[in-house]
Amino acid sequence: MSLSHDLLALASRIETRLPFPAVTGLYFPPLHQDGVFRDEFGFVFLEGGAIGPFYVSLGDTLPRLWQQYPQPAQAQPSLWQLLDGLNGRDPCARALAIGAYNALSQQVLQRAGYPLQTRKSRTDTDQATGGPVGMVGYFCPLVERLVAQGTAVVVLEYLPERINPHPLVRYTPTPAGLRACTQIICSASTLINDTLESIVSACPQAQSFRLIGPSAGGLPDGVFAHGVDQVGASTFRDAAALSARLDRGEPWGNSSEKYEISRPDYPGLEALLQALPQPDRS
Repeated sequence: MSLSHDLLALASRIETRLPFPAVTGLYFPPLHQDGVFRDEFGFVFLEGGAIGPFYVSLGDTLPRLWQQYPQPAQAQPSLWQLLDGLNGRDPCARALAIGAYNALSQQVLQRAGYPLQTRKSRTDTDQATGGPVGMVGYFCPLVERLVAQGTAVVVLEYLPERINPHPLVRYTPTPAGLRACTQIICSASTLINDTLESIVSACPQAQSFRLIGPSAGGLPDGVFAHGVDQVGASTFRDAAALSARLDRGEPWGNSSEKYEISRPDYPGLEALLQALPQPDRS
């Protein structure tokens, strides 16, 4: 089965134990006409406070989102209406679907009381494994730390002009260029453009495959089943604080907490559903 099919199946299983909350609004960053590329994110807000971030900077995703929902803060589509975007390959629909899946997942994690482990600031390329680190998406600060310790990096990037030249950094236009990499650090935007599965299959030498970024905030059962070893994402404990920052046009990073989940430590969806409070039948 495809990863998209698996994510929809996970959502269906969640619905058997947890009635889907209402979507209380969406957020899209403003459109800019200055031609400057920006890595930006939108958000799905759910009744009860759960929040799902999603990447909006692939192609024309952001202007199309604004066309579809010209008043996003007042938009109240159903969760299934958004999740249905996983049935196709349209990046705009998939972006909203990933945001919806992330928000639903965060609600499950919160209600199940799952303890999210703080994400470490990593430069840890296991030198014993040999080989370069593969990077899908250009994470500039991370690349700088890696090359400072003498680690070669191979970058697969949608916009190669973003890559700062360095003797230890090599650009590859296709996933095949990552084949020799022993560790992979992969942007969660691959969930939106539906390329994660093809990238995993192109990296048979990888002993560690990490999926990182705010868009990785969904329950990881699906990506773990398709070859990912660890996810690093962000959670938001205070929807009001995030909304206030967004309304003021301020950076939202301080409203989030970065966390990581490793495959060996994750109990799985069924264990989380068992940990949910029993519904009040009085």
